[in-house]
Amino acid sequence: MKPPPPVSLASSIAALKADDMSAFENLYQAFEPKLFTFALRLVRQREEAEEIVQEVFLKVWDHRHQLNPEQNFDGYLFRIAKNIVYNKARHKAYEFAFAQYMTAAGVNAGCFTEEKVAYEDLARLLEEASDALPPVRRQVFVMSRVEGKSNSEIAQLLNTSNSNIENHLNKALKAIKEKLKTYEIAYAILLFSSLS
Repeated sequence: MKPPPPVSLASSIAALKADDMSAFENLYQAFEPKLFTFALRLVRQREEAEEIVQEVFLKVWDHRHQLNPEQNFDGYLFRIAKNIVYNKARHKAYEFAFAQYMTAAGVNAGCFTEEKVAYEDLARLLEEASDALPPVRRQVFVMSRVEGKSNSEIAQLLNTSNSNIENHLNKALKAIKEKLKTYEIAYAILLFSSLS
């Protein structure tokens, strides 16, 4: 007796849209290894990569009814993973900027009322400035200023030259400084000036 033919990816996604938990588990088993490898290349820490994989599949389950059975499922998963990584990195950048502001202002960490408002304003402006950057420039900025990678490491990872990375970084910093000029606290500008 012949074994049953393998279930197509489109059929699995269609079953998932119909709330079939076994289809979800099958998709997880099929795509988890390559998604983990992809996430590990982005964050370089196994535990964080595992968390990203879990978050990706939670989002897949939460949005299962909007899935398109004909879409590139690999690309869909990788896109979610990249968004999660960028959002985490952006959050770290905001926390870093706020901590630097608190230190420079000589404010005790327990006194948060006015400082929290300042942080939220700065976070909003940083988010707007970051979102306005072209995708590659934003990626270079995050890899340099948030992940702490050197220009040569970034150039190698992105398969480009050091001068190209320096160019992207200089333009990113210039754009962010321009955005922060509207911020009332002068330290917001000084923070990024010190990073350049």
